[in-house]
Amino acid sequence: MSQRPRHFHNFTGLTVKEFNKLKELIETEWKQARRSKLKTNRIRKIGGGRKLKLPELEDRLLVFLLYAKLYTSYLLLEYLFNVDESNICRIVQEFTPLISKKIVINRRGKKITTLDELREAIPDLDEVLANATEQRVLRPQKKKNQKKTSLGQKENFYHENSNSNR
Repeated sequence: MSQRPRHFHNFTGLTVKEFNKLKELIETEWKQARRSKLKTNRIRKIGGGRKLKLPELEDRLLVFLLYAKLYTSYLLLEYLFNVDESNICRIVQEFTPLISKKIVINRRGKKITTLDELREAIPDLDEVLANATEQRVLRPQKKKNQKKTSLGQKENFYHENSNSNR
C-alpha cells in the first residue's frame, strides 16, 4: 500500500512518512507491552507456541489505522488481512492505548492531551461527541406482533412524501 501514497493517505489518514514516524514513536512501548504480557512461569521457551499471522509492527499498525480512519467492521479487516476477527479485535485493543498516548492535538500553541483539555479548547465538543453503539432490537417471531413493535419508518416515509407531492 505504501507504493501508492495517495491511497495510503486516504485509507490511513497519514502519509507514508508520518506512518513511519508514528511507527518509530511507538515501537519501544509496543515491544515493552508485548514483553510485559509474557508469563514469568513459562513451560515453553519464548518463541514457542502458535505464531502470529501478523507479527510485524507495521502490519498491526496498518490494521489499527484502517480501523480508526475508516471505522470498518472487524469482519472486513479479517478478509483484507487474512486473519481471524478476534485477532483484529486484539490488535485494536493493543494499539488504542499506545496511539492515544502519542497523538497530541496542538491548538493555538497549547498542547492538548486529555479529553478535559479538549473540551476546554472546544466548548461545543459535547454536541459533536456521541455514543454510536448499535443496539439490536428484538422483534417477535409472529407477524401480527411484529407490526406492534415496528418503528414504522417505511410507512412514515411514504406518507410524508405522498403528502408533499400533492
